[in-house]
Amino acid sequence: MGGARSILHVDLDAFFVSCELLRRPELTGLPVVVAGGAEFHSGEPRRPGRAVVSAASYEARSFGVRSALPLSAALRQCQELVVLPVDIAYYAALSKQVFAVFRDYTPLVEPGSLDEAYLDVSGSRLLAGDGPSIAATIQRRLSSEVGLPCSVGIATCKTVAKVASDLEKPRGLVVVPPGGEAEFLAPLPLERLPGAGPKTVERLRLLGVRKIGDLARLDHPSLLAALGSQGAQLQARARGHDPSPVVPPGLPRSISRERTFEVDLTSLDEARRMVRQMAFAVAGRLRAQGLLAGTVILKVRFQDFRTVTRQQALAAPTCLDLQLSRSARELLEPVYEPGVRLLGVGAGRLQEGEVAGLFPTDESRAARLDQALDRLRAQFGPQAITRGVGDLGRVSDWNRDHLRALGDPPSSAGEPPYHRAVEFEDRRPGLGDRARGPAGRGAGGR
Repeated sequence: MGGARSILHVDLDAFFVSCELLRRPELTGLPVVVAGGAEFHSGEPRRPGRAVVSAASYEARSFGVRSALPLSAALRQCQELVVLPVDIAYYAALSKQVFAVFRDYTPLVEPGSLDEAYLDVSGSRLLAGDGPSIAATIQRRLSSEVGLPCSVGIATCKTVAKVASDLEKPRGLVVVPPGGEAEFLAPLPLERLPGAGPKTVERLRLLGVRKIGDLARLDHPSLLAALGSQGAQLQARARGHDPSPVVPPGLPRSISRERTFEVDLTSLDEARRMVRQMAFAVAGRLRAQGLLAGTVILKVRFQDFRTVTRQQALAAPTCLDLQLSRSARELLEPVYEPGVRLLGVGAGRLQEGEVAGLFPTDESRAARLDQALDRLRAQFGPQAITRGVGDLGRVSDWNRDHLRALGDPPSSAGEPPYHRAVEFEDRRPGLGDRARGPAGRGAGGR
């Protein structure tokens, strides 16, 4: 590729399903989805509840089943559908192995999620070959060493590489040569352009814009009227211009935990308990990464899908369980009403540091207690000890702080950055030790 940048976008194919097929090879070739927390097969009783499809096999997609589709609708579209429960700890363990392979070729790895990343391999030519050669090698290694298929796009910029990786799934490898970006993008539907969401596409269609090339040629007054000042950046992408660098993740902007309930919460005491549990989980993640929070954020979604978000500045940055929990509960009580569908607790305005003190203040004692609990959970498992609010170890979501860790190189001891402080465990019958492991050891529907 000469002196041009060489950017790879690697996208694991139907990631969650592909992970499940590694331990359930007998399901290969069947319409399979990963959704919710229950497993059932064709002919069995089906109780989809509020679950949505997290990932669908390509066989399931032939029935119109896609990720984000309500599971109830997916079952109507495909009576033979096999439904497997989400096991995020298992997928995280495999994802960690995938990102370790990426870092063999470049330190410039930017995670997009558990199952995709950008790699800048421009400086790897002398040691590992050009972009297409590295992409093909990564595909072979992920297949042979991890057992997972992937698709790769290679281009001079992130936008074009991402579009290319999605064109020939599964196991695709699409190379866009330097200078051919605009020609490559022009005939593709506008919906394939990153940044062109449904509302943007709807506005542009009123102007007759259907293809990416139509947007690239749109005159400035029409572009400004349709999209305002943001239109110029989107048009530049449509022309294949995207100078944004591949940036390994740094300090996260926030850390959060959310939970959608199968049955709406109708008790303030129960809502308080869940908020307290999530605040403790967020505080544990802060301590694991050596971070302090300046604000606490609460998210509440009611049964009619109204969503309320509130935040509170802390008197001093902290990572203590009880301080975060207290603030979160103070935010909850004024907005609570029966019929809570979702709760979330987050920490914002993050900075590096730790709570410490020379004298035995209440705060320093609380910090030592939290750290002691962290060490006990790290040594004996997340269920070893809690503050009496239920299961703090079960992970049902995946957040930006985990993605940051995926982009971090291993520590000098060869272990992930927060391998001792946060662990995942899934105690569903039949999974045993396969579903257990540290968060640092390695979501996924494309």
